[in-house]
Amino acid sequence: MKLVKVIGSITSTIKDSTLDGFKLMLVQAVDFDLKEKDDFFVAADTIGLGEGEIALIVTGSTAKRTEMTRHKNVDAAIVAKVERIDLESSVIES
Repeated sequence: MKLVKVIGSITSTIKDSTLDGFKLMLVQAVDFDLKEKDDFFVAADTIGLGEGEIALIVTGSTAKRTEMTRHKNVDAAIVAKVERIDLESSVIES
């Protein structure tokens, strides 16, 4: 899994039919301090997140294992909203 921040959405009116009904989100990888990294993904949103929220995504063949994405043409899927990260010496809340 990868820790990411939702930074926008993608609109696509012409696409493979297996993507119909999916909200496609542009996400950016972040580190444990929620600082942005130079790594971006387009992910199918399986839980209904919005811009600015912190999430976990799965990529590759694992992205096809959620109930919504099974047998669909997705390479990244948002699977969880991150509300809090507990580290040894600190707590980070999104």
